[in-house]
Amino acid sequence: MRPSTSDRVPLSRRLVAWTGTLLLTTALLVTQAPTTANAAASATITDLGVTGKGGDVVARNRKVFVAADDRIVVASIDGKVIDTIPGLSGVVALASPEDGRKVYAALRDSNEVIEIDSTTLAVTRRIDLTAYPCPSSLAQEYDQLWIGFGCGEAGEGGVLGLITSAATPALVRVGPATTQAPLVAVSGNTLVAGEPGVGPATVRVYDIGTTPATSRGEIHGDANGLPALRDLALAEHGATALSALENTNRFDAWDTAALTRGRAYDSSGFGEHGIPTAVGASPNDAYIVGGWNSSAGDAAELVVYDATSAEVVYTAAHQGKTVVAGSIEFYGTLTFAILKEPGTGRMHLWRLPPSPYHSSTLTLTAPSNVTTLKQSTFGGRLTLSSGLPPGVQTLELHRWLPDGTSRPFQEITTATDGTYRFTDVPPSTGAFKYQVYWPGTSWFRGSGSSVTVTVTLYEPTLTVTGPATGDVGEPLDVNGTFGADGITFPGTTVTVSRKVVSPDGTVTSKGLVKLRPATDGSFSFSDTPTTAGEHTYTVTLLGGSTIRSAKATHVVTVLRPPA
Repeated sequence: MRPSTSDRVPLSRRLVAWTGTLLLTTALLVTQAPTTANAAASATITDLGVTGKGGDVVARNRKVFVAADDRIVVASIDGKVIDTIPGLSGVVALASPEDGRKVYAALRDSNEVIEIDSTTLAVTRRIDLTAYPCPSSLAQEYDQLWIGFGCGEAGEGGVLGLITSAATPALVRVGPATTQAPLVAVSGNTLVAGEPGVGPATVRVYDIGTTPATSRGEIHGDANGLPALRDLALAEHGATALSALENTNRFDAWDTAALTRGRAYDSSGFGEHGIPTAVGASPNDAYIVGGWNSSAGDAAELVVYDATSAEVVYTAAHQGKTVVAGSIEFYGTLTFAILKEPGTGRMHLWRLPPSPYHSSTLTLTAPSNVTTLKQSTFGGRLTLSSGLPPGVQTLELHRWLPDGTSRPFQEITTATDGTYRFTDVPPSTGAFKYQVYWPGTSWFRGSGSSVTVTVTLYEPTLTVTGPATGDVGEPLDVNGTFGADGITFPGTTVTVSRKVVSPDGTVTSKGLVKLRPATDGSFSFSDTPTTAGEHTYTVTLLGGSTIRSAKATHVVTVLRPPA
């Protein structure tokens, strides 16, 4: 089974940045692949306890279904066997629609396709294919199910289509007769089909947006044709076909409109001796996953490539088993494949760790100086390992007071390029902790970042203005402020004192008044001098739990008016 891109993950679950466009064409790889040894250690392998034909896999409804000859083994998404559907006859291929309510299985030996309820695991319908024997491959897009059939007799095989939502599905053939049961893959309005193990191979491309389906042409490769086909998949909503071909040491990407070869994804750990066996595209089309077997048939490797650059971003290897053709499957952040023991054919479920090659990084930067009362701006950026812009994403902001108690939770959003900003006014001094967290998506791991800042008292700038000269007996009006930052201040107190130096050198001092400034930090007072001399007014802002004390002076030369 080779599910289509849109079949794997609903469009509504993809990142905003990808909606309506294929931004992977501008993807830049920014993460390094872990070593093969580390990757293999973090993957899990489950012995399914079965041998024989089959090995196709589909993951739906938090279950993994594995075709295993006379039964379907059902595992949980963490790789544990939880049930079986027994009593089947040559089950070799599986498919499922996007909603995952039904799973379809091709029974090669009994010439039928069965419908399975993915919740109850009951067989709910059987579709007779006696006239189209040996159904061996399946692909599904919405309610269109495509079947590759044929038992190996010349002219006996081909491709068959049906609508699963019909009470009695009409069976419609597509394309010419074949000898082998063709491999099939479908995505969007594109269907591709090709006979496996036959060289030179031909991949036929069809437009299924028309009724009946129409041929777009054939992919032949070079003048000598294609080597024998091992696996076939579609990416980019049907715009690109992916092939695993014998004797090529690579996976090829083909333009399904121009029918020409595009980029290639080369061998990794096995060098020139690797055999490309299975291939698939991740749900967001940003990555290509290829399954390689050693030429000796005693080792398997999964290699993840950046879809645009073809650079290797992740590898996982296993000794003593081989990967089954067509068995790469995706479920959210998980990647599955089926392994077989060469001697016995015993099957194992290979599960890579969640999002091993889909990471995110979230940074948080605090201003260098944070004080009480004053609004401070924090910021950072969300980046994805693919290099794609994440689009508008919602972040969680958590804040803690110096005593460890939390402050009200907030949600903040990023710009389309992943940058974000938020402001805060700490209510007191001490060590304040800020933490931002992005929960991630179905294909990218979430990430977080935190910072602790030491909040100090607000440093006011106290200014006092008034006349430079005055006359005895005339009022002097003086104004002041310490609110240049646009802050709303709690209740504060300002005291005013006066020192007078008379012309004869006599010095007198006196406290004049206590003031309650306005919430914007402004205040004023008036004084009527009774003697000539230099009058120095000292204004003191009394500090508190949020603001430091401050002091400023203003000097007025007071003259005695002429008689």
